[in-house]
Amino acid sequence: MTQDKDSKEKSYGQPLLDGMPQANSLLAAIVESSDDAIISKDLNGTITSWNAAAERIFGYSPKEIIGKSILTLIPADLQDEEKTIIARLRKGERIEHFETTRVAKSGKLLSLSLTISPVRDANGKVVGASKIARDISERKEFERRLVETEKIVATGRMAATIAHEINNPLEAVVNLIYLARLSPTVNDQVREYLRLAEQEIERVSLIARQTLGYFRETATPVDFPVSVLLDEVLTVYGAKLAYSGIDVHRDYQPAEPLMMRKGELTQLFANLVANAIDAMPHGGDLSVTVEPEGDSPANGVRVQMADTGTGISAELLEKIFEPFFTTKEQRGTGIGLWLSRQFVEQHRGSIAVTSNTGAEDHGTTFRIFLPYENGMTQGAAGERGNA
Repeated sequence: MTQDKDSKEKSYGQPLLDGMPQANSLLAAIVESSDDAIISKDLNGTITSWNAAAERIFGYSPKEIIGKSILTLIPADLQDEEKTIIARLRKGERIEHFETTRVAKSGKLLSLSLTISPVRDANGKVVGASKIARDISERKEFERRLVETEKIVATGRMAATIAHEINNPLEAVVNLIYLARLSPTVNDQVREYLRLAEQEIERVSLIARQTLGYFRETATPVDFPVSVLLDEVLTVYGAKLAYSGIDVHRDYQPAEPLMMRKGELTQLFANLVANAIDAMPHGGDLSVTVEPEGDSPANGVRVQMADTGTGISAELLEKIFEPFFTTKEQRGTGIGLWLSRQFVEQHRGSIAVTSNTGAEDHGTTFRIFLPYENGMTQGAAGERGNA
């Protein structure tokens, strides 16, 4: 019985294979041909072996990594995990299917499933560890997208109910505004304000129906100047911009009108202006630029909206186009920028963002490109599929 136990314990370590060159060669071949990274280390965390899959997954060659600390592969905020792992290994424990994050040579974060076994010497003493690391990044991404889709489906159902309940009173408000516009006692300035109010109410109704993309847009695309659309949005937000102490600077270069779904691009620019206002609670500057892009004739319109607000940190900047992600806590829904990106992409365009949070250099800039060749034609209803 004792002999069996000793044999089992020795199977963790190299000494069992001493004097068995064929077994050693076979073991080495198995390790090298494995699709999983197989790494060994001593109890100080120094890497002692590194197979071909480890090089493929992490990007380090054996020459680069053997002799280095295992902490090289662990993100700074997760390095306490190594202390726990070493403590368990010293007790002779085996760790199975431990899911965590590690970092490749390129800086890319990897989702891994780790199985870690103690390695013993001829006397059964734990002298190191053998680690099998399986890359589960694709599986994790699939799970993330599945959860995201489930959230969207659930919210879409709720949105359909809300849209049904609010559309009737919205239609009544639109009718009352229309009647007010026809009154002979209303001057031209007030009539223009009422026209914009009617337009905004109609947009609210549209937003309610197309929330989260579960609505097929049937509005006919129109040939419309982007600069005029921006001015309409800035007029709607004019009072709030002034109250917030925000100065608006316009730089509109001559550009041809763009075939567009006006409601969608109005919502896009309204989201960006509203976000800029939120980012400058103590005032600031909002610069709006429109210019043609490409050789003559231009192949599209470039819109830039830059604020001098607080800015967005690098780690949050990567997430701002994700559904339900918001930096506004209870004030934000997390769908504004997600929908904005969809609207741009449905016009075959692109949207990019840069931001700084420095004491002197701070603010956020959105750059949007909208091509003239976007597949939309006047006189035929545009259609967007489910997001």
